Amino acid sequence: MPVKATKHREWKRRWLALALCGAALFAGTAARAQQQAPEAPRSAQLSGENGETIKSRGSAATLALTYNSDLNGDVDGGDRRGAVYLQRIGLIGDADLDRVVGWRGAMAHISLHLINGTGLSGRVGTLLPVSGIEAEPAARLFNLWIEQSFGAGTTVRVGQFTAAQEFAVSPTAGLFINSTFGWPASFATDLPSGGPAYPLAAPGLRLAAAPSARVAFRAAIFAGDPAGPGTDDPQRRDLHGLNGLRFKGRPFLIAEIARSAGGTDPAWTVTLGGWLHTGRFDDLARDDRGGLLAAPGSSGNPLLHRGDNAIYAMADARLWRSGTRTLRGFVRASVSPADRNPIDRYLDAGLSLSSPLRSRPNDTFGIAFAIARISPRLRALRIAQGEAAGPAPALPRLEAVAEASWQFSLGAHFYLQPNAQLILHPSAALLDGPIASPLPSHALVLGLRTSFRL
Repeated sequence: MPVKATKHREWKRRWLALALCGAALFAGTAARAQQQAPEAPRSAQLSGENGETIKSRGSAATLALTYNSDLNGDVDGGDRRGAVYLQRIGLIGDADLDRVVGWRGAMAHISLHLINGTGLSGRVGTLLPVSGIEAEPAARLFNLWIEQSFGAGTTVRVGQFTAAQEFAVSPTAGLFINSTFGWPASFATDLPSGGPAYPLAAPGLRLAAAPSARVAFRAAIFAGDPAGPGTDDPQRRDLHGLNGLRFKGRPFLIAEIARSAGGTDPAWTVTLGGWLHTGRFDDLARDDRGGLLAAPGSSGNPLLHRGDNAIYAMADARLWRSGTRTLRGFVRASVSPADRNPIDRYLDAGLSLSSPLRSRPNDTFGIAFAIARISPRLRALRIAQGEAAGPAPALPRLEAVAEASWQFSLGAHFYLQPNAQLILHPSAALLDGPIASPLPSHALVLGLRTSFRL
């Protein structure tokens, strides 16, 4: 494709992402009608980054203790078979600052996590993390923010928090264990330090507004690198969640516009969003002289691009209801430039059924899949590097996961969730450098999650 056409497409994507941010900011300041955020289905309340929502304003302060644990085992395929155990204890506090100090319309929020154990994703070798609670063992500050309500459905939040709690979120997808059904693996792989998402919150400013009963806008700006600069593991670089307060990295902007059927449990919601990162990003295949990185005589220094962006769309719907049974579905997709993003195309979708058995009215069963396309630029680079050293192993064009989960309710806030994941073409090794040996085979992962909240 001609260089001019490629640059033209890149600028169209960049301006569309920027336009979404600007539209949400403009609409937020013009909002005049109040609407509460739709309540997520019960199955989504304890998974991933959920459980961080504002409490009722009926009391001056509230505290909650959460517990999530995963026992996961790679029973076939992957890089290394075996089982691991991971647990996270969370302490979450909310305060109505009007009742506490007389600050009308303001709420404060803090959350602390104590993480123990090991995640399974490293054993599998996957880009689509097996569990949404995987993190380095540590005592970690997660959220610390204040939110001001201006009435008429407009709120502003400032402090340390994540984009993954409010942006590109499907309530139906919150049931599932694999991390990609929360913050998409495309975002987590393409953005510095994985972007502002668990377990790395970042300093930010978020505006939310509801100009009508069926339309909602959100826009936010964050420090662009939650862990701060460095080449080591971002989670180890910011082990206790304090580096984010240093405002490192060029700004990251994200915005979305949602249209729904209205009500606290809308029959459908359609969302269009985008993000724009203003930092510099390495080209995946070309050097700073315009040649191929894998070619003899290359400078070895990647060509630097100004900024990065993505556009995403999402639909969440109630497909069928009969008595206590409700079938919900979701679909979500994102697109980003292939020359600087290891995952340039992403798609996930799934279904959940509440009350799958009449004898288990509070249970939820779900199936979902996700597909992450490996950038053709990255794949071509690894193939060329392999051929230079000898016969190159076959490299996949994508990585995918299919998950089936059954969430058993054992009380108002206590759940057990057996699950099975089939991970196709685990491809994390493609990010590390030249490929000298075949990548891991398809992996079958069996797991059990335990969750409760007090």
